[in-house]
Amino acid sequence: MPCDERIAHDLTPLLTKEFGISPDYAPDDLTPLADHAPAGLRIGQTILVREVIVEPLLAMLTEMQEAGLQPLIYSAYRSYRTQVATYGQWTRLYPERGPFLSAPAGHSEHQLGTTLDFGSPELAKIVGSQVRFHPDFAKTSEGLWLQAHAHEFGFTLSYPDGATDITGYYYEPWHYRYVGTELATLLHEQGASLTEYLSTTQPAPCTP
Repeated sequence: MPCDERIAHDLTPLLTKEFGISPDYAPDDLTPLADHAPAGLRIGQTILVREVIVEPLLAMLTEMQEAGLQPLIYSAYRSYRTQVATYGQWTRLYPERGPFLSAPAGHSEHQLGTTLDFGSPELAKIVGSQVRFHPDFAKTSEGLWLQAHAHEFGFTLSYPDGATDITGYYYEPWHYRYVGTELATLLHEQGASLTEYLSTTQPAPCTP
């Protein structure tokens, strides 16, 4: 199966610093999440996701709201071009740490359209400054809920704590990717990272 076709129909392509996807790839079913979001959830029109994840994502967000939480979504689909700028910004700010904080263009899970960066209104108080992303997101009510329940809706934490040697990235408790309920639950039960699992269960990824 050609690389582009495999990516387009597969929820579990392995993306690492070694294996990437074509600069031209963009999902053909991207949709603004705001067009589907439940009342009371503030989402900008720039937040795009694949249609295939809309139903499970909205079910998860609705359950979080019913639990009294206030989930935020800061990022979802990013084009290759946008990731070029994002990676460049991080590596300019932090020359040594940047490559562990952001993926090079063509190697970012955000280009798949099935990955989201979540936020919490509690984070600023916990950290003591206005930041969107911080490891202490794991201590927020939203972060704790996602750790316990995201797999029930098919989402898995891509870059777990203590897995930098495997994933190539620092701990990102806000970064979740949709892989389907069966796989997400398996990873949750085993305490395994998606990178580790896919590296040992799939043939070498397509690299256009």
